[in-house]
Amino acid sequence: MIGAHTGLTEKVLAYKPIDPPVEEIQPPKDRAFFADPRKKSLLSAVTDIKHLTPYIGTELVGVQLSQLNEKQKDELALLVAERGVVFFRNQDLTLEGQHEFTKHFGIQDKDPNQVDPRHVTILGRGGDIRSYEHASSAFAEFHSDHSFEINPPSYTLLRIVKTPEPLGSNIPLGGDTIWTSQTALFDKLSPTFQKTFEGLHAVHSSEHIFINTINSGGTTFRLPVRTHPVTEQKALFYNPAFVINIAELKGYESLHTLNFLREHLHSADDLTVRWHWTAGSVALWDNRVAIHRAVPGGYNTEEREGKRTAVFGEKPIYNPKGKTLSEWLRERKRDELPVIKTGLDGF
Repeated sequence: MIGAHTGLTEKVLAYKPIDPPVEEIQPPKDRAFFADPRKKSLLSAVTDIKHLTPYIGTELVGVQLSQLNEKQKDELALLVAERGVVFFRNQDLTLEGQHEFTKHFGIQDKDPNQVDPRHVTILGRGGDIRSYEHASSAFAEFHSDHSFEINPPSYTLLRIVKTPEPLGSNIPLGGDTIWTSQTALFDKLSPTFQKTFEGLHAVHSSEHIFINTINSGGTTFRLPVRTHPVTEQKALFYNPAFVINIAELKGYESLHTLNFLREHLHSADDLTVRWHWTAGSVALWDNRVAIHRAVPGGYNTEEREGKRTAVFGEKPIYNPKGKTLSEWLRERKRDELPVIKTGLDGF
């Protein structure tokens, strides 16, 4: 955090990590591999399916997550992998129910900074995100969670417990979250830029965040393009909250490259979905290919609270034989599998 970074103070030097260094794990096989590509069991349980944008975001109506069977959960995992984020309203999940639901998708990620490490409590976001102090903080910027870790999360679930009180209507105001598709971000690059980024490594570091909270962080070299293990789609693996430079580039080359990626992300309104929360709403997203940010300010932050759970994903992989989003959509059309109307290549 630019304005609050205090450097290597005595307090930081005296800090003792709570947990031993994190080592790579091999998570169970992604549950989406077990799904029916047509998702007949899941879709038969809903009363409506709403694709909120062509590239990302689907809302399933008339179904309770607490009532899904294993087959339906597997098909939900595949839908999330394909659509980036899936939304639900009026859910009856309790906190323990959320923990149990999350376990289906893998080994539950833990956050040692939380009272209960099985989940993270998400509160309202306020302040001036354009100020010097907030300019590079993780909550003010787009981010994928924990990209600096050996095993960043794959599936992530956020359940909103309470939202800001309505102002002059019956609709709560403020506290929205937006997600952008990194598969679409990669797809929209020119072939030349796609090839360029496939040969580079982005340095993900948590030092600037964790020094401020007297915690231990990590620095990891990642390809700025990753391949989804299920869909085999290529996606940008860009995280402005944690990427500090490009390893193969000189200083100003790296600076201008990261500035381009940030501008590419922030100008992607057509590749983005914005979700308006109500109490009992749930978002389940694929942290590997969807990047997100909370929209802060303009409401009483004490009136917003959510619980986030996640599972460990695989160590990020890159397969040069992977597909762009456009190629993937053409294959689905050829195989007569369900596709989302996107306007790509005549779809």
